Amino acid sequence: MSRASSHGRRMRRGLVLAFVAASIFSVWFWRRQFRSLVINLRPYLRRRSQVESPALIINRWSGDGKAEAFGLQEQARSAGITTIMLERGDDLTQLAHDAVDAGADAIGMAGGDGSLGLVAAVAQERDVPFFCIPVGTRNHFALDLGLDRDDPLAALQALSDGDEILIDFALVGGRVFLNNVSLGVYAEAVHREGYREEKAKTIAQTLAETAANPEQQHSLQFATPDGHRHERAPIVLVSNNRYVMSGPPDYGRRTRMDAGVLGVSAVTSLPDAGSVGSITLDDLRSLHEWETSSFRIESDGETILAGVDGEALEFPTPLEITIRPQQLRVLVPAGVRPGYLPPGEVIAARLLDLAEIGGHLDGAGDG
Repeated sequence: MSRASSHGRRMRRGLVLAFVAASIFSVWFWRRQFRSLVINLRPYLRRRSQVESPALIINRWSGDGKAEAFGLQEQARSAGITTIMLERGDDLTQLAHDAVDAGADAIGMAGGDGSLGLVAAVAQERDVPFFCIPVGTRNHFALDLGLDRDDPLAALQALSDGDEILIDFALVGGRVFLNNVSLGVYAEAVHREGYREEKAKTIAQTLAETAANPEQQHSLQFATPDGHRHERAPIVLVSNNRYVMSGPPDYGRRTRMDAGVLGVSAVTSLPDAGSVGSITLDDLRSLHEWETSSFRIESDGETILAGVDGEALEFPTPLEITIRPQQLRVLVPAGVRPGYLPPGEVIAARLLDLAEIGGHLDGAGDG
């Protein structure tokens, strides 16, 4: 047998083995992708909207006056919606309660994410559906809910031709939040003057100062799932359902809003001050990420600074954060599917056509 012939057979055998290995990996990979896709496309529990007397609170200043620019109040009134204009000094929570007391069978908010959470809390407490009109600056909740932020008036269709779905809400120190809670450096930045006008600059400056003098940072203490207790974490982010990277301009999106889990991202140490400005979360070796139904965090001070859906708040320590699965009734325009679908899964999602399978909600107001 010639040496060349033996060498050729070894090469062919190697190619066959490589092909088999690649095939096995491919099947495993696509099976995981398919399973993930099916989970992401699992229909939300929904039923047709049965609202007759909705009320909408409007923040005229939100998004640099976007509500007035789009003529929201006039459009809402013509659709049979009672409108309540928020004035300086008003108690937003009380306004929502008063609207339900006056007969509203659904309560909505046109404003930023922080104000949405307050009204959603009243809706959940009073067992009426909640709806939102995206006239805020960023409107992350509306984006993940599947609403068009560039056409806020389209969200009014949720009242005339819409569906009621069930999604999760979360609690931090007893307060409802719809998106996320930032603790540590990010929270400190939210509390600084000028944050709303220059968010990126304020966060970068706060990070750099913290990296230069770690002793100045707030001491946040918590345990990771492996049982290790961390005593001085500079950054902790807790979200209502887990975020995935989606690229600019929003970067973080949720694929589900009813998965019943908190997403926790914790950075336990920062690099030196010289490189902290250019590093991303994915570059940090001290980054820990996991899912949980509850999270407890403590501080060596009497209180913990927090950014709750972008609002600067302060809570006593220890602080408990929990999730309430599928306990918020939300109205969306018919056919709207909440959650982010990664670009690579769009074609597969259309082929699977899972959007209309099951998912009918019976007795959404029960329990």
